[in-house]
Amino acid sequence: KKVFANVTLLAALVSAGLMGGGIWFAPELIGALGGEGHILEMGVTYYRITLIGAFFRIYAVDLNMLIRAEGKIKEAMMHSIAAALLNIILNPLFIGVFGMGVAGAAWATVVAMGFFTLIELAYFLRGRAGYMVDFKNFRLEIKIVVPVLKIGVSAMMLQIMFFLQQSVVFKMIDIYGTDWDIALMGASYRILLLMLFPGFGFAMAMQPVIGINFGAGRLERVRQAFKIFTFSGTLLIFLCWSFMMVFPQEVLSLMLPEAGFVPNDLLKFRMMVLTLPLFPLFFMSTTLFQSIGKAKEAGLLTVLRDLVLFVPAVILLPVYFGINGVYYGGIPSNLIMLFVCVWLLWRLFQKWDKNRVSASVTGG
Repeated sequence: KKVFANVTLLAALVSAGLMGGGIWFAPELIGALGGEGHILEMGVTYYRITLIGAFFRIYAVDLNMLIRAEGKIKEAMMHSIAAALLNIILNPLFIGVFGMGVAGAAWATVVAMGFFTLIELAYFLRGRAGYMVDFKNFRLEIKIVVPVLKIGVSAMMLQIMFFLQQSVVFKMIDIYGTDWDIALMGASYRILLLMLFPGFGFAMAMQPVIGINFGAGRLERVRQAFKIFTFSGTLLIFLCWSFMMVFPQEVLSLMLPEAGFVPNDLLKFRMMVLTLPLFPLFFMSTTLFQSIGKAKEAGLLTVLRDLVLFVPAVILLPVYFGINGVYYGGIPSNLIMLFVCVWLLWRLFQKWDKNRVSASVTGG
C-alpha cells in the first residue's frame, strides 16, 4: 500500500519537473542532438507534445513494474502489448487520416500511454493486486522514498546516458561525416535498438524472479535464474547478430531501401554491432544489482560503459580512423565492460558462497 502511494506521488513530482524544464528548454535540447531548421521545429513540436503526457508515460511504467513485482508477468505484458497496439493503430490515423503530421505521432503516443495508465490503475482499483489501495493516506515516507530513489536513479541513468551517448555520436558524425553518414548512423542505431529489445525483455522478466527469491533468502535460485535468463537472452541475440553479420546489406536495406551501400558502409555497420552479443550480460547484471538493492554497482555499470568508456572512445577514435572511428567506439568500451561485469559478479557470488559456508558452520 505504502509503496503504491509513494510511487504515485513520486511519478507526479518527477513528471511535473520534466514537463516544466523540457517544454521550456526543448529547442536547446533538440539542437544539442543536431537538429536544425525544419528538423528542429518538428523535433520541438514532437518533444513538447510528448512531455504533456509525461505523467502517463512514467506512472504507467511504474504501475507495470509493481504488477511484475507480484509475479504477474503475463498480465503486465498484456497491458504493455495493448498500449503498443493502440499506438500502432493511432499513428496512421493521426498522421495520415487527420493530417496532423509529426504532432499526430506525438499525440498518438500520449493517448496510448494514457490508456496504458488507465488499464494499470483499473488493475489496482478493482482489487486484483495482493493488497488494497488506500487513497486516504497518500504521503511521501522517507524510509520508502530513499530506497525507491536509489534503485530508480540507477535505472534513470541508463536513459540519461543513452541521451548523452547519442548526442556525442551525432556530433562526431556532424564533424567528420556527411548527410549520408547521419542517415547511415540513424539506420544503424534503429537496428541496434531493435536487436536490444529481447535483452530488455529478458531483463524485465528476470527482475521479479530475482526480487522474490532474494527477498526469500533463496540465493542459489537467484544465481540460477540469472544464469538462465542471461544464457537465453544471449542465445537469442546471438542468432540475430549472426544474421546481421552475414547479411548486413539486406538488414540495412530494411531501413534505407533506396540506398546504394559501398563496402565501407557495411564495414561500419558490422563494427557497430560487433559486440552486440555481450549486451544481455550487461543488462542482466545491471538488473540483478538493482533487484537486490545494490544501486551503487548498478549505477557504476551504467555510467562506466555509456559515459566514462564510450564517450572518450567516440571522441578520440575518429582522430585516427576518421568517420569509421565513431562506429568503432563501442568495441573497446564493451570489451572493458565485459571484464568489469565478470569481476563484480564473481565478487558478489563469492560473498554469497562465503556467507552460506559460514551459516552452515554456525548451524552445525
